[in-house]
Amino acid sequence: MEKEVYNRLEALYPEMSPTDKKIYNYLKHNEGSDLFYLSIQELAKKIDVSPSAISRFTKHVGFSNYQEMRLTLAQSTDEKKEELFFPEINEHDSILNIAKGTFQNGIGSLTSTLSMLNEDSLSKALTILSKAKKCGVFGLGSSRIIGESACQRFLRTSLDTRFFSDYHMQLMLSGTLGKEDCALIISHTGKNKDILRIADILYENKVPTIVITSCASAPLVRKCDVFLFCVSEETKFRPEAISSSISHLMLVDTLFTLYATKIDSNPEYFTKIRKIVNSTRL
Repeated sequence: MEKEVYNRLEALYPEMSPTDKKIYNYLKHNEGSDLFYLSIQELAKKIDVSPSAISRFTKHVGFSNYQEMRLTLAQSTDEKKEELFFPEINEHDSILNIAKGTFQNGIGSLTSTLSMLNEDSLSKALTILSKAKKCGVFGLGSSRIIGESACQRFLRTSLDTRFFSDYHMQLMLSGTLGKEDCALIISHTGKNKDILRIADILYENKVPTIVITSCASAPLVRKCDVFLFCVSEETKFRPEAISSSISHLMLVDTLFTLYATKIDSNPEYFTKIRKIVNSTRL
């Protein structure tokens, strides 16, 4: 836990109810674990209390809701995980060791991201996609490539999916979406001013929004309906541009597979696109 939050909880401990103390003791004992990526129902089950007890606890200790507490505590968990999962790479390493380190970064990011997936978030994301008439995909910088890949995948389904590489076109696209549509935003940091502007427009238009990001405490997370979190580490030679992209892409593939399996049971869409793609080959 961050020191400031830890001190606040310690100061409140004597005045806590038995149930609040039980929750606090469990969180403190499991500090550094992946607890804060669980839904409120999943955490309540682990502690053996009701979801409403968790909700009351968050308010008693100064948070507005469980989501705010989860994001704050998850941030420090992210920082502590870095050294456990990723090797450092520097210019003194051999060529083979740099290659191995790069692969290990990707493997570590995928493994960590998988461990933090929860069914509640995936189910909410799938529901948003299934109810949408149109899906706008947004991503800038290195996330633009992931956005384009997401659009390419969903073009194989019945979901009307749109993506533009140009930022101003993405701004315009965000303005055309409404509450009957949905948005998928990919952003490594979740702090880019341009992508936050797009998120604001979507929020104003009440567009159900899914976010894929590497920063659980980012401002972008507070502007979405559901977020999928991936783990990556920034190192001297920016392997996060590789490892986070791999995990982001895998989360996109997960959403695509869920949609294709659960929503598009009719293979007509895949067969049609496959036939068109096959016609381009010798």
